[in-house]
Amino acid sequence: MNKQPYRKSYQSRNHLTGEHYVPDRTRDPNEAERRHSLPGGTILAEQQRDGLVIASSIMGHEFDNPRDNAFITEMLGASAFNASWYTFARKITVPKTHRPPSRRVIDLPELADDDADWRETRSGLLTKIRQGLAHTAGTAEQLVTMHISGHSTERLNMRLGQQMARHSLQLACLEIANAPRGMSAFDIQDTARERSLDAQESARTLTNVIGIHPSVAQLANPDSPLSVHWRRNAPDGAYNAYEQGLEEFRAA
Repeated sequence: MNKQPYRKSYQSRNHLTGEHYVPDRTRDPNEAERRHSLPGGTILAEQQRDGLVIASSIMGHEFDNPRDNAFITEMLGASAFNASWYTFARKITVPKTHRPPSRRVIDLPELADDDADWRETRSGLLTKIRQGLAHTAGTAEQLVTMHISGHSTERLNMRLGQQMARHSLQLACLEIANAPRGMSAFDIQDTARERSLDAQESARTLTNVIGIHPSVAQLANPDSPLSVHWRRNAPDGAYNAYEQGLEEFRAA
């Protein structure tokens, strides 16, 4: 009996503990007045939306240096996974008569299908990430609008969290795309599952390096712990991609 390839991973409700990002207080009186008029949580939602726009810009670059790819994949993957947890799995609400599940189900990237004799290419997966991030930024924009207008955002939060988790696992699997046809779909998807677990561990432990859990929202704040870490430690290509993404966002 043939084993079915892995198609799912999981996100624990207890994924993160400790230091969480909080947007800085503004010193601009007009911005302070604007913020005062908004519902609680709006600024973080806005920065999450803006961070996704910047992440999409960063992923639009091509890099010859493997160090740039490795840095960007780790930072954006961890930031997207943690942002997904905040949005999607930190609080799992169910009827009081039910016990909350301990984890959320996440789709693994589909990298192979033996029946169709198909293998995902790196360029194909990269295109999916780029297009997906742009689409997810649109979802985050909808979330901001609904939050400000006072509408329920529970379903949209779930969709946004699923999307960001999917991008995180796609980033984690970029290096194993272009798998050979001699490797079975089961083995390829098993490797994808292992890489997803490694990515989740990295998302948890990067706080020991950065000083706080990395998250997408921090990309929109050049003074956030993630952004400062990026500028101080990124290889030149990754550094320039972030600076350009931030500049393009500010000019938009």
